[in-house]
Amino acid sequence: MKKLLLIIISGLACSNFYSQKIEFQECGTDELMRKHYEKHPEQKAQDDAFNLELSRLIKSGKLASTLNKNQVYEIPVVVHVVGDGSAIGTVNNKSDADITAWINYTNGVFSGSTSSGMSGTSAILPVRLVFAKINPGCNPTNGINRINASHLPKYVSGGVNNDNTTNAVTASEITALGMWDTSKYYNIYVVKKLASNSGTLNGFAYYPGGSNDYSFMSTSASAVNAQTLAHEFGHALGLRHTHEGYNESTGACPTNADCTLQGDLVCDTEPMKSLYHSSVPYTCQTGQINPCTSQIYAGGERNVMAYTFCFRNLFTQGQSDRATAQLLQYRQTLINSPTASLITANNSAVLTTACAPTSITNPGNFNIGITSVKFADINNYSANYKQASNNFYENFTGNYCSGISKTTIPSNTATVLTVTPGTSNPHIIKAYIDYNNDGQFNEATELVLNQSGISSSSVATASVTPPSGAVANTPLRMRVIGEFNGTAVTACYTPKYGQVEDYSVIIQNPLAVANVSKPGTSEIIRDESFVWVKSDLKISTVHIYDASGRLLTSRANIKSSEFRFPVNEKNIIITVTAVLENGKVITRKLKF
Repeated sequence: MKKLLLIIISGLACSNFYSQKIEFQECGTDELMRKHYEKHPEQKAQDDAFNLELSRLIKSGKLASTLNKNQVYEIPVVVHVVGDGSAIGTVNNKSDADITAWINYTNGVFSGSTSSGMSGTSAILPVRLVFAKINPGCNPTNGINRINASHLPKYVSGGVNNDNTTNAVTASEITALGMWDTSKYYNIYVVKKLASNSGTLNGFAYYPGGSNDYSFMSTSASAVNAQTLAHEFGHALGLRHTHEGYNESTGACPTNADCTLQGDLVCDTEPMKSLYHSSVPYTCQTGQINPCTSQIYAGGERNVMAYTFCFRNLFTQGQSDRATAQLLQYRQTLINSPTASLITANNSAVLTTACAPTSITNPGNFNIGITSVKFADINNYSANYKQASNNFYENFTGNYCSGISKTTIPSNTATVLTVTPGTSNPHIIKAYIDYNNDGQFNEATELVLNQSGISSSSVATASVTPPSGAVANTPLRMRVIGEFNGTAVTACYTPKYGQVEDYSVIIQNPLAVANVSKPGTSEIIRDESFVWVKSDLKISTVHIYDASGRLLTSRANIKSSEFRFPVNEKNIIITVTAVLENGKVITRKLKF
């Protein structure tokens, strides 16, 4: 969708906050947006369509009423500290302690904490950045990844500049040295210097839903008391600058006839100009007249998303609501990423070899594919096809550790399969299970889901009951396909625009099923290597802690009568607390 380089100024303050002269930094957002949309018109169409839908929800009052104001969403991050050969702890290779303090400070900005300089009237952005605990190799990590770029002379001398590489490298040259799966981690790169044709930059980020998804920060702006990362991640949640629509050449204010579709698309932020072009430069505008409203500035000059010489300490509720809507639309894979927990799923399985695609016919960024699969214990979130990732085929069997991709289903009852398509365009969704384990998928007997015209705001579902002759107690391959609607799809086809994903399923004889809940009960039990919460009522939340009190997982809005969570550590005692929809709390200690 709207992945655009956004040039950020942050950590800037009014004169009573910093005594030194503040360097003026130009913004090239409009030009970069224009270029991006020219290159990816389908992403602009997606952006426009979702903004139109948000406009309808805002005008009807439904947007604010449907958002959970008490929910805080954890986003696992990896901070790539890109060194130039300097020692760790120096200005161009910050220490782990410096990075940790910076992330903690930014979380304070999101939460409206006055200790982070926020005003008491700031709305809360319901996100919290947490360091990833598991790296892509399934090993423990502190969420800080050090990249030594001293072998790039241009980086050592000039840092990163996408517009001019005479004495600098591009961002893509840095991401090529290390990028973690963007569907499981939010990647933040801290580099020695950022610049463009507009001048020196503090950072840039991409809007959600498009083909690139990461943020770059200059080391000078990656510090406590700098609001740059909060500003950048606001863009990563789809927020615009408060001066969006301001015409620098004519000085015209943003059009604001429909605040849901014009300007920054937020109705409780005042229309304003970029204050870098004020008549009194390098001066905080608090108490002065906003020429776009003819009223005294009402906080826009202090907004985190503003270009201003005031200290930025304010988000509005409208910004919070829009950011949350974008988060839920485009970042479910991050919200549900298991990389924030030390416990990894055990997906080990040996499957009969089957056909697998080796290419895609029309590589592009059309956001077609699969973003989640739920089937009994399988609960896996992933990114739809992205050209940069080349993820037209995802094999989630075997050593995959970033989601639950293996399950056991009963042989004599139905199990619901739910597949969520990519984030734009109508889809055809198909799924197969190799019931006879011959490595082939029979279109007549092994096709378990086949639905067309599935929109990005919907899901495809099917009730799956294995046939009587299905192979039992053996891992079988389940194949799920998401493709552009109208495309001819078979189990062994070559993807045209979309994506193929493989999972493993064991069909269990009913005699082997144990620990079945009786009606009217609510219980927490150990089921082999899983915690199993079962209730006759819907489960609202589950929290699991180890013996030291360390939170292993926290899941909210479960809205199901069953919840299972893998525990792969041995000789561990955990405490499980579940809250049911009626408010009842059940707690139990289990030993694994």
